[in-house]
Amino acid sequence: MPNTTDFSTKAPPGGNHPKRSTHKRIRRVGLSLLALILLGVIAFLLVPSPVEPAKWIAPTAPSFKEAGPWQENNKLSSAQLVTDAPESPEFITFDKEGNLYTGDSDGKIYKVPFDAEGNPQETQVFADTKGTPNGLKFDDNGNLIVADIKRGLLSVNPSGTIEVLADQVDGKPIYLTNELDIAEDGTIYFSDTSTYGRVMFKEMAENKPHGRLLKYDPVTKQTTVLLEGLYFANGVALSSEEDFVLVAESYHYQLTRYWLKGPKQGTSEIFADNLAGFPDNITRDEQGHFWVGIFTTRISFVDQMHRSPWLAGTMAKLPESLLSGASAPVKHGLVAEISPQGELIESWQDPEGSLYGVTTAVSHNGYLYIGTAPGGSKGVHRVPLTK
Repeated sequence: MPNTTDFSTKAPPGGNHPKRSTHKRIRRVGLSLLALILLGVIAFLLVPSPVEPAKWIAPTAPSFKEAGPWQENNKLSSAQLVTDAPESPEFITFDKEGNLYTGDSDGKIYKVPFDAEGNPQETQVFADTKGTPNGLKFDDNGNLIVADIKRGLLSVNPSGTIEVLADQVDGKPIYLTNELDIAEDGTIYFSDTSTYGRVMFKEMAENKPHGRLLKYDPVTKQTTVLLEGLYFANGVALSSEEDFVLVAESYHYQLTRYWLKGPKQGTSEIFADNLAGFPDNITRDEQGHFWVGIFTTRISFVDQMHRSPWLAGTMAKLPESLLSGASAPVKHGLVAEISPQGELIESWQDPEGSLYGVTTAVSHNGYLYIGTAPGGSKGVHRVPLTK
């Protein structure tokens, strides 16, 4: 009997259809996703920017490689930790007994005593503003005057009781009280950084001046505006003769001088420009030199962005959470020492980045004390002033 069994393995007609259908579905999904992304990009580009940026050709940043006062060095690299209790010690000041005071972003103000040999002792909590204390300085009555970002200009008495001195000017809010200095007659000069009320990348993208320099009179208890139109008003410091006051304009890499006395009284001018980064706080030493904390060295993308209002406006549309990295401090510690005439004497640096995000440099008893802000290194540090 013949064997009629057929063991052939021929596939039935159309046997590859399932595989081809799967490929088609994947292709259709991929094309749909691509179309959605393309539509999203088009929609994003068509949405109006929240700002109308001003074009600015930033000066070429000084080089750390060339000979001169900006040349790279490691004067800050051996910094000693004084205290790590405040994570972000924005500003540093000392009382008449030599105790160090600094604030933190959580509202607490810390006191650091020193022993007879100058060694830091256990850190103590002095007060809590329930805000964000930045600028700090003692007046002649022993009160700690505080520029608090959230609460305004405050006075903290020796027992820690807090009084609000000013949170308005000309019937309008003081939006972001930042830094201060106090004259011998008790007059307080302080910065109102921006009408934005907080640090925002879109203000940097906009490149328009929203900051002010203010004055508080302790006798009349009145606050007045001295200077408007500042590009992120920041650190404040009086000259040794108190004939002028400086205010840092962080977003334009410069210090502006406002004349308080003399033939130029009531006028302003650039005191130091084209700094190698974003100037933050300013302090003055016994020789009349100004010490400027540089929060971050220049960010090339930001300088390029200012050349193109379209690019700046487009960047301003992105969520702030996505832009925080674009303005984070470069890990390169930097302080500038500037003469009373506005000339750069020298820079103090930590190019390795163990100390960075510098906001404050204070010369005190043979040391340079360094403070930082959120995003930078943690704690108060110091280095000997021997060169």
